[in-house]
Amino acid sequence: MLHHLNRRTAFGRQEAANDPVTAAYLAAGMRLVSMHVGPAEKTEEAVGLDEGSVDRSVLGFLSQRAVAAEMANNPEPFPRCGNVSTMRSTWKSQSDYIADLLSFAFSPGYYPESYQEVRAFGAETLAGDGPFAEEVEDLAYRVMQAIEEMVSFRLQLIASACAERSEVTRQALEAKYHRAHCQWKQVYAECLEARGLRLRPGMTLDQLTAILTSVVEGAMLREIGDPTAEIRDPVERRSLLGTAALALLNGCLEPTGEPDGRSVAQALEAMVVRSRCCGPDRLTTPDAALLPAHPAHMHMQQ
Repeated sequence: MLHHLNRRTAFGRQEAANDPVTAAYLAAGMRLVSMHVGPAEKTEEAVGLDEGSVDRSVLGFLSQRAVAAEMANNPEPFPRCGNVSTMRSTWKSQSDYIADLLSFAFSPGYYPESYQEVRAFGAETLAGDGPFAEEVEDLAYRVMQAIEEMVSFRLQLIASACAERSEVTRQALEAKYHRAHCQWKQVYAECLEARGLRLRPGMTLDQLTAILTSVVEGAMLREIGDPTAEIRDPVERRSLLGTAALALLNGCLEPTGEPDGRSVAQALEAMVVRSRCCGPDRLTTPDAALLPAHPAHMHMQQ
């Protein structure tokens, strides 16, 4: 996981990776990340940035001097004595330290237990026999709750902005996304099989997983950047993420036993045609010939 340690041999790098001092420096760095980009304390005493203040150095709070000083606040059993010289003996440059810190922060082992529990809960309920729409909305709310507490998500947002200019940052993010994608893809696959659903033609499970991940991150980004947007309703435990997930699933899925064989685009077009033919005051069913169908159905009609 730590690929930038200042050691010449693989054995030396492995020893340094398992050194308590290395772990202590990483722990101190993550605490600084939490203090500077983690969830703000929601108290009247909490003091934010001065109006108009801009931090020009995105990760400037992770300087070697700051990390070494933060070592003194390490909890047991981490070492508490740090200095710039010993840190430089572990990482040749500050860029190497930050690269390893990102890999550490995005690793599954650093994910809070609450997030792991939410994913396990989602796998169980989505594949269960409860009201599907309610389960989707409830899981969406739980996911947002868990991500809100994740310091690594705030760090991920910063890292994403720098990824185009940093290959090591991009690689750390790529590995993080790949792991999460595989885990949630498995959850969705088990859900579709258990619920007797399938994806519409032209849609893949990889695409659905990527879309849902993007919607989750977009909802969290909006909530963090604009707390007045009312992305979540804590009273009803509902969220715009849940509404978006329902809309996506409604458009992308169809029953396995009675599929209409239409792609997402064809299903939307068919709905528009029905509306145009029937109108609000007409109850007749439009001619089937007017409705775009999947090529396989057209072949069957012939």
